[in-house]
Amino acid sequence: MLKTLLAGLALAAATFMAGSASAQSTWDPKITDKDYVLGKADAPVTVLEFASFTCPHCAAFTNDVLPQIEKSYIDTGKVKVVFRQFPLNGLDLRAGMMARCAPRDQYFNITKVLFKQQQSWALSDPNAALSALAQIAGMAGLPKDKFDACLADNTIADGIVNGMQAAQTEYQVNATPTFVVEGEKLEGEASFDTFKALFDKKLAEKGVATN
Repeated sequence: MLKTLLAGLALAAATFMAGSASAQSTWDPKITDKDYVLGKADAPVTVLEFASFTCPHCAAFTNDVLPQIEKSYIDTGKVKVVFRQFPLNGLDLRAGMMARCAPRDQYFNITKVLFKQQQSWALSDPNAALSALAQIAGMAGLPKDKFDACLADNTIADGIVNGMQAAQTEYQVNATPTFVVEGEKLEGEASFDTFKALFDKKLAEKGVATN
């Protein structure tokens, strides 16, 4: 009787552990058609990037590290990056609204310009900053009248804020940049070598060659 009970407990424990391992290895980034994805949809490794357009560390990542990731991992079909805005202030929110209102195929071009030129608009007085954003929007195909209408659209603002709140709830994001790589969280500015080590580990776990 005791042996039977112990065997049953052992089986239950093994089943629980197997279920836990399975749950840990299955990560759902919940990508929808509203997300902005850099890379191939079937890339084996998914990265969620939570960033603020006025964050200097986010700019450093986009300007210095992302090009290396694009060349080595995104362009080769191994990694895709899902960009999710995490606004830290009202100007940041408006920059993201503008990026969403421009033609969708221009989104990542706009984000790169926003980060590249961050010091010229994010540190300006409010009027100059909005003027700079309107100029960037115009170059991306969003004329001034549509730019003004975009910034007055509370639905767009709510969508960004809701995304920020979801990031806080699901991943405890409280600073930018924050990255989630196949369920593993990486906070703050990091070098390309740090990302490379993490990507290679995740690719190896999936049986994908890293060379």
